[in-house]
Parts: sequence; structure tokens; C-alpha cells
Amino acid sequence: MNKLFSFLLLLSLSSNLCAEVSPFESHLFEKGTLVYADDFDGEFDLERWEPRSGTRWEVRDGTLIGRPSSSDFQEAHKDDSDDHRGLGPVIRLNHLPERFVCHMRFKFKGEDYQAARPKLDIGHHINNLFFRKGGYSLKLSGGERFEDRQSGFQLNEWTDLIIELKEGTLLLELNGHQRRVEHEQASMNGREEFTFKALMSPSSRLVFDYVRLWKAE
Repeated sequence: MNKLFSFLLLLSLSSNLCAEVSPFESHLFEKGTLVYADDFDGEFDLERWEPRSGTRWEVRDGTLIGRPSSSDFQEAHKDDSDDHRGLGPVIRLNHLPERFVCHMRFKFKGEDYQAARPKLDIGHHINNLFFRKGGYSLKLSGGERFEDRQSGFQLNEWTDLIIELKEGTLLLELNGHQRRVEHEQASMNGREEFTFKALMSPSSRLVFDYVRLWKAE
């Protein structure tokens, strides 16, 4: 029994440490230090994640799942803009390094695309990544725009995304399709966070499978 317990304990520890030994790979940087990794097998890390607009989040079955706010919250905030009533899941990932590499896997669930959703702000309201059928539209901090329709983004399907950023350079790799943007507007402007905004509908969901974040050198 003691040997079995020891084996199970070792197996559990190995599972918990798997995120910590993820290899660092980058197209922009030589070195990186892992500062956050989550497979959503434990507690919801509210030091890193910040639910917004009353939207509801839970860790379940190895995923982080977001839902719209409750009907009570929406009624109490009916005079606010739709963006602040929690009609779709909204969450921030905080404390990004100044230079970073981030790998993540997520899924936006819903019926159809909307004008400004789903989206990911790389720096809150700074660099806007609007997801479109087949790809995305990227608007940098000063308004410069880039279009992509080759990376195969689809609602209700898993998306593998890599983001690498240093001042003046932003690299995006979505489902294996890479784009490197070198522009003075590629900047976080002091807002070291991601903000995810899902579709606005009762059935909308945002599901994360894993996140890896490195401080890059």
C-alpha cells in the first residue's frame, strides 16, 4: 500500500510539473524564463486572471470556461453599454512581461461572428486582434491594420496561438501560420495584459485548454 501511495504521489507531482518544464522556443528571442503555466487542473488563478463585466468563469475538466453574466447582473447594468453588461465572456490575463512569448490554446463558441467580436486585445484597447472566418484582422496601437485569411480560424474549433512581442515587433502564429509585424506601433503602451472578449449571446462560451508564458530576453 505504501509503495502504491508513493507511486501515485510521484505521478501526481510529475503531472503538476509538466507545465514547468515546457521547452522555450522563439523566433524573436534567444532565452526565456517560464513565469506562468496552466493546464487548468487545479484552482482558478485569480492572481493572473481577472474576470470582467460580471462574466462567470470556472475551472472544469482541465479547462477554463467563461460564460456571460447572469440575467440579474445584466438587468442591474441595463443602462451601461453592451460591452460592460457581460453579454459575452470577458477576461484579462494580467502581469505580462515587457518582452514575452506566450503559447495558448482556446476556443470561442457561438453562432456567428459579430462586428467587433470575438477579439483579443494585446494590451487593453491597444493592439486589437479581431477574429474573422478563416483568419483575423489586426489593428495596431496607432491604427495601422493588417489582414490575414490564411490561418484557418473558425468559431467552435480549437485555436493554437503563439504571440511574441518586443517593442517594435509583434509575431503572431495562429494554427501554424506565422506573421511577423515590424512597426513602431507594435507596442503595449504600458498595458501589460491580454483582454479576451467573446461573442455576445446567451450561448457564447470561451474555453481555454492551456497557457504558457515566458519572460523573454
